[in-house]
Amino acid sequence: MIPLIPSQKMNQFIIRMILFCLWFPSTIFANVSRTQTISLKSGWNAIFLEVFPDKPDPDVIFANTPVTQVLTFIPENSSIQFIKDPDEIEWKKDEWLRWLPPHGPESFLKNLFALINNQAYLIFSLSDYTLNITGTSYIIKQKWLPDNYNLTGFYVDPTAPPTFAQYFSGSPAHRQLNVYTLINSTWKHIENPEQVNIESGKAYWVYCDNSSQYAGPLEINLPGAGNELNFRNTIPQWDITIVNRSTEPLSFTVTPIPNSITDAGVPLSIVSYTDNTHKIFTPFDNQTSAIAIETGESVKFRLSIRRNDIYAPTVSSLLKFSDDLGNRFFLPVRAEQ
Repeated sequence: MIPLIPSQKMNQFIIRMILFCLWFPSTIFANVSRTQTISLKSGWNAIFLEVFPDKPDPDVIFANTPVTQVLTFIPENSSIQFIKDPDEIEWKKDEWLRWLPPHGPESFLKNLFALINNQAYLIFSLSDYTLNITGTSYIIKQKWLPDNYNLTGFYVDPTAPPTFAQYFSGSPAHRQLNVYTLINSTWKHIENPEQVNIESGKAYWVYCDNSSQYAGPLEINLPGAGNELNFRNTIPQWDITIVNRSTEPLSFTVTPIPNSITDAGVPLSIVSYTDNTHKIFTPFDNQTSAIAIETGESVKFRLSIRRNDIYAPTVSSLLKFSDDLGNRFFLPVRAEQ
């Protein structure tokens, strides 16, 4: 076999991943990590990775596991149709990256060198296996490839997720829902999306009609261009904007997750106003009451740092956003003295 030579855009993608891996370990606090548990079945599996792994090298992640092959799809405005049988994927095409075990006969053909979050993967396992990947969650907006199938997953509550119809009710680009799920190593069309719940950690082929920036029923907009909340020593307050993109009213809660029993993480207060000038600071140590939000409306969730309560050079923790429809997000928060 002729070794695969990645195309220019694949090289660019690999460079981006390397820079990501080099940059983020210096900015991530280990205590904001959480573990995503993925149940693999014998054969092909379609998974959606919610965390950026603490150790993103697939040689490390899949060491001593029955996983023998991993594929991921990186579209770049190309026309692509899903293939019902993953074994038939022409993985040498520009859009596909592939990992193989380091000591196998074809290991020199691999061109997937790191796993990243917010990404779908096709994984072949020789047997049923429970895969635990520890890393950091971020709030990242979905990027839809227009007029095409998108291989993607969704940030939903594993115990009470929404149906596909509920999730996409507010998206004009998904009015005619066309979704495929991987069953017994073959892609099957979902005939009744109003009756099928989205599975946490699973990836699907979803067709997007025209361009779309739909981020789901509960859209969380962070300040600036980041995907975490960072209270540097010159920043006392941040505003998070939450939008209801669904066709029904929603209510959501925000829960601070401490690092441990003895470490409460980032000391925060919720900021509210009695009038245009007078602020009220309420310590944010427990889950909020449900916050109602009407269809198409937005609310601001304001947080302030209690700098005097920080007793280390840097601190970090997580915030969990969840709504009554079954959407769930984790947001890293960190602060400096």
